[in-house]
Amino acid sequence: MQTLLPEYKSANPAKVKIAKARTAISSIGLVIPFHPSMQDEKTSDTLLSNAAEAVKIKMKDSYEDVCISKVLERIKKIFNQLNYNTHRKSIAVILKPDEDNVTYLDFPVKPVTYLNKYVSLLELTANADQQPDFYYLVLQENSAALYEYHHNQLNRVYATKQEPGLNEKTKPDSLFKQVSQTIERINNKNEKPVFVTGSPNLVELFCNSPYYSHAFFTLLYELAPDGEEIIKRLVKEITSHWNYWFSNFITGRIMMAQKANSLISNVEAVLNALSHSFDGLLLIDKRLKRQLYKSRKVNTLFNSADELMNQVEKFLSRGNRIEITETGLLKNFGGIVLLQKNTSPLLETISTRCQAVSNTGTMF
Repeated sequence: MQTLLPEYKSANPAKVKIAKARTAISSIGLVIPFHPSMQDEKTSDTLLSNAAEAVKIKMKDSYEDVCISKVLERIKKIFNQLNYNTHRKSIAVILKPDEDNVTYLDFPVKPVTYLNKYVSLLELTANADQQPDFYYLVLQENSAALYEYHHNQLNRVYATKQEPGLNEKTKPDSLFKQVSQTIERINNKNEKPVFVTGSPNLVELFCNSPYYSHAFFTLLYELAPDGEEIIKRLVKEITSHWNYWFSNFITGRIMMAQKANSLISNVEAVLNALSHSFDGLLLIDKRLKRQLYKSRKVNTLFNSADELMNQVEKFLSRGNRIEITETGLLKNFGGIVLLQKNTSPLLETISTRCQAVSNTGTMF
């Protein structure tokens, strides 16, 4: 008996290729580090060239060559018109079939390329480059030193020594005053946490002094707190648990903003504030960000999503910053919080208790 096998037809490669190749884009989004005031022109041009190349690679297997060429020409034209005198730190570029949009952002980003049916500025700015970035203060009996940790490097930015002849009782007060004035000057927006270590007795006095602004995490180390190895060890412990510290930093800023009546929360209240051009730091829960994206994409969930997204774009274009927080961090605030910009730097300081750490240097 002859067995009849089913007939399998091979796919026509030409037809498969035609089915895959698209002739027009839906939406393309780019975020690119672009800080010309701090970069040489060659570095900026290289970053832009890399971004264009990333778009070409992403489009290669899904779009026709003619479409890719047109998109690259549009990107080239956009890049040629960029403002190299800006002091902003990055750019977000969105290309739609009949529209191009460039937003200069005032915070660093990781380079990302999106090809999607719908690309939002909120989705792009969720890629803010949250690398460890903080100040590290060492207090000693007759001196103080302030370091900045930035771009994976620790550099001393300030040092002072007590003048000889000062009364023993006034020495700490004089030292604390100098230190607090310096920190307020260089960290006036309280965008970075400040970690304090040093002589335990002096650190305790500092925590209880009028100069202690609650903008600090206190870490005590009994043995040679200004020693190079100990500083490296503590800095490593901070950077390796940066998400923990950053979440506490954000929580503290929320608590202080509440106390200062400069906090706005929940979607409708934040939307109202943004529509009146309120500035500051906008915090959005990861879950709410996903809801907003889906709502605008399919026009569901809640009616104010589209308007809120539009106001967020205007908020960013004014030079403000957004932080996407871990799910649940803003659960008591409707998933969204606006910390209003205020002229007094003390209104946005961290509200965190002075934490004494054991003499082993362990922070967790």
